[in-house]
Amino acid sequence: MQISMRFPRRLLAAVLIVTVGAGSVAVGQVEMQRAVEKEPPTFFFDAMSYSSDKGDKSRIDVYVQIPHHAIKFAKEGDQFFGRYDVTLNVLTPTEQLVLEQNWSKDVRVDNFLRTTSNRFYSLTQRSIDIDPGQYHLLIQVRDFESQKTSEIRRSLIVTDFNKEPFSMSDIMLVNRISTDGERKSIVPIVSGNVAQQTDGFFTFFEVYNKAKADSIELTVKVRSMKNENLFERVQIEPTPGYKNQVFVKIDTLNLSMGTYVLTVDARPMHAAEGDTVDVVAQTSRTFSVRTDDLPAAVLDLTKAVDQLLYIARDNELRYIRDAENEEERRRRFLEFWSKRDPDPQTPRNELMEEYYQRVEHANKSFTHFLEGWRTDMGMVYIRFGAPENVERHPFDQNAKPYEVWYYYQSNRQFIFVDETGFGDYRLRYPTTDLWGRIR
Repeated sequence: MQISMRFPRRLLAAVLIVTVGAGSVAVGQVEMQRAVEKEPPTFFFDAMSYSSDKGDKSRIDVYVQIPHHAIKFAKEGDQFFGRYDVTLNVLTPTEQLVLEQNWSKDVRVDNFLRTTSNRFYSLTQRSIDIDPGQYHLLIQVRDFESQKTSEIRRSLIVTDFNKEPFSMSDIMLVNRISTDGERKSIVPIVSGNVAQQTDGFFTFFEVYNKAKADSIELTVKVRSMKNENLFERVQIEPTPGYKNQVFVKIDTLNLSMGTYVLTVDARPMHAAEGDTVDVVAQTSRTFSVRTDDLPAAVLDLTKAVDQLLYIARDNELRYIRDAENEEERRRRFLEFWSKRDPDPQTPRNELMEEYYQRVEHANKSFTHFLEGWRTDMGMVYIRFGAPENVERHPFDQNAKPYEVWYYYQSNRQFIFVDETGFGDYRLRYPTTDLWGRIR
């Protein structure tokens, strides 16, 4: 089969080819697999562990947030109606199912603009009492109207709060706090993105005080991923009972786009006579700063510009990189994508989102000695999407392991060979790069 690698770069929509397949069959030493490309995540979810009121159990609180633009609405009279189903699976590290919960939620809005905006969302929550331990959480969200399903998976360590004399829950990032008498209601920042909290943001956590300390000293720190200390505060909080709910304000930090680590250390003070406590409890989490006009997968603008390598001309990359400051670089970056927006009338740039979702998938699936997006498999996946068929040859005699990716609709195939035997697959066919140049 002869493969032509020369194709126009004028229309990015023609470059980002979307392919979907299903099913799999294994034949001898050759593994033939129809590639199944799930819908990229269209929602956010967060999970935190707390002490439970039920014996030796702990509790997981799970929050799922679906932006309205990810829900397909249908007009019903003067309103717009949408519905989605949520499936929560809790798995052991060996993928054994511990429990499953399913629920649905209806969403009604009376303004069409609210059905397409990324500023409006639906929030749903579930609590689970569970044995302490390490788990994998798998959340699937299915849109009722379109029948499209997307999923997110993450690990969670559920602490045994009954074992320690002094301990802390996980940290929740707080969007809003409302007070009704002595009762507080809180709305979490499920996405972990605090960019919209221009006046700073609150954090919420619980302190469990079996040591009967009458107060605690809290040390709150915010650090960059390079371990630079950007914020630190020490404050004293009373702890009159076993379970103590604590809110801590994080001031506006003027943080640039990126990911940060929030850490809280708690030291008990004035423990009851006879109780000796020489322990500092600690809890931490990450949060991000990302503006709404950038995809959720973009957390580092410099890296996002580098990742344009497969679709941007050299002079376009140079123009963005030569910006005088971060804000101008961001403006030029968005200018690049606005010229390629398939539907400028909508607030979202679907093509930009698709591109960086592919970059994210490449990093998760193909990272080895290099970041996944820099590998040959990552390069092909980002440009062409999931292959319609994958033929794997892991154990052929007198041959190195290799894979063949088939793209039938565009009449292309790519052969990757593991030259070292350590899973470092290199593109061996075609012998030209994506621009038709001899490699």
